[in-house]
Amino acid sequence: APNDILTKGLIVGMGKIGVKFRDNKVFVPQVLMSARAMSTAMNHLKPFFSSGAVKRKGKFIIGTVKGDLHDIGKNLVSMMVEGSGFEVIDLGVDVPAEKFISAIEAHPGAFVGMSALLTTTMVSMEEINKAIKQASPQTKTFVGGAPVNNEFCKQIGADYYAPDPQGLTEILTTLVA
Repeated sequence: APNDILTKGLIVGMGKIGVKFRDNKVFVPQVLMSARAMSTAMNHLKPFFSSGAVKRKGKFIIGTVKGDLHDIGKNLVSMMVEGSGFEVIDLGVDVPAEKFISAIEAHPGAFVGMSALLTTTMVSMEEINKAIKQASPQTKTFVGGAPVNNEFCKQIGADYYAPDPQGLTEILTTLVA
C-alpha cells in the first residue's frame, strides 16, 4: 500500500541516512543521492497523497531568510522533513516576513522553519520571527543554519533550534506524536 511504502520504506531509509549524516558517517553527496531517490519515489506517490490514501504527519513551511541566497542546507532540510512524512512548503531564498505570513495563512497549523547561512543575515530571523508571532502567535517557529545556535534561538524568541536536519525531523515528529 502507498502508506506502507512511505512509512516502512522511505521514512525509515531517510531516517537512517539522517542519523549517519549527523554522525559524520555519510556526507552531503550521499544525502543528496538518497534525497533524490526519495523525491522520485514521492513523485510516484503524489496521486495517493491528493486522494487522501496517504496521511501526512503535518505541514512544514521553510525558507532562507531575507538577504540570504544560500539554499543547499535548506534544500537538504526540506528533503529530510518530507522524507519523515511531512508536507513541505518551500518558499525558496531571500524570503521576507510577509511571504512567511502569507504561507502560514494558506497553511494553518503548519510549523515554520527559517534558515540562514551568514551571520549578517541571521539578524533577519529576529524581525521575521517577531512578525510571525505577531500575526500568528500559536505558530511554532524553528531556526537553523551554520551561524545559528540554541542561545540565539532563545534570544530572538523562536520556539526551537535544530542543529541538523535529523534533529529537526526528530523534534517535528515528537510534536505531532
